[in-house]
Amino acid sequence: MILQLNPMIPVYSLRHNMEGYAFFVLDYSQEHNLLFTVALDNGEIWTLSNKEIRFCKNVSLDRDFVKV
Repeated sequence: MILQLNPMIPVYSLRHNMEGYAFFVLDYSQEHNLLFTVALDNGEIWTLSNKEIRFCKNVSLDRDFVKV
């Protein structure tokens, strides 16, 4: 299943040490991780598993993330 995210979700890529926006979610079934297609701030587009991304920090929602 492919789901287009509208609005896009701001995320942080642990693999690239960079922020970006997730705009697609790929779900292959219960035996697989969710895959997010992310446009990074440097213009690159990657498909990353849910283990490789975190929500971005949002001060207004008092949400922080831990960089691993």
